[in-house]
Amino acid sequence: MTSTDDQQAARDRLAKLSAAYLAAEAELEAARDALNTGIVDVLKARALGPSEVTRIVPYERQHVGRIAKAGGVPPLRERTVVSAKTPTADPPSA
Repeated sequence: MTSTDDQQAARDRLAKLSAAYLAAEAELEAARDALNTGIVDVLKARALGPSEVTRIVPYERQHVGRIAKAGGVPPLRERTVVSAKTPTADPPSA
């Protein structure tokens, strides 16, 4: 059986490690938010294209696209293909 001192030491150690983990997690979240904001700013300014951004940042192309879309970056080109799911004009009545 462990002593009360050993149990308290274990609790203290885990509390300290948990606090360090949460602090690192918060720092990572802040860095992620700053990077995402930077990506949106660069793409909105058209300083770099999405391919160049993808080569620099630690995200895949699709994720950069999701960040850009969520940040309101307009597409480089207008869509040229209309989805089959897009409603079309009503067919002429017979």
